[in-house]
Amino acid sequence: MNKGKTNKTKELYQKIIKPPYSEHENQYLENYDKILKSQELNQTFKDYLKDRHKERRLWVKCYIKSDFTCGIVTSSRIESKHHVYKKYLNGNSRLSEIYSVFQDLEKLEVQNYNYDLFKITNKHNKELENYDLISDSKIFYGAFIVERLKIYILKSLKYQVKSNIQKTTW
Repeated sequence: MNKGKTNKTKELYQKIIKPPYSEHENQYLENYDKILKSQELNQTFKDYLKDRHKERRLWVKCYIKSDFTCGIVTSSRIESKHHVYKKYLNGNSRLSEIYSVFQDLEKLEVQNYNYDLFKITNKHNKELENYDLISDSKIFYGAFIVERLKIYILKSLKYQVKSNIQKTTW
């Protein structure tokens, strides 16, 4: 499909090329629905889009943002790495500079990973605080004991009872 001659087809073309860059899930889903409802597209193309939609977590920006990517947000990881290296290095860089830049970048990636991990852990801990069992435990036990027991309390709260009755014939 080319860019189109009429305003309607030009608008549809813009909707088709924008989904990878959608910042918000509702923006992506709105465009996706409009594309599928369009009479301008054939069924083969719509089927293709439906297949791509199933894998949207791999290519749509709003979904990729929620995953840890070490700062790499491009379709080609090596191209992203080259871009980062070009910021710090050039053809005249000495081997010691290259090694130093690699070490600094690695430290930065580890810091970013630890920060992302901290955010996730912190969010998880705040969610745990909402449980009555944990808040009630703080009345009787110290903070150290409650922190140590949180894992077990969480497991007990998410425990699923399953039937263990075996069918027997008498």
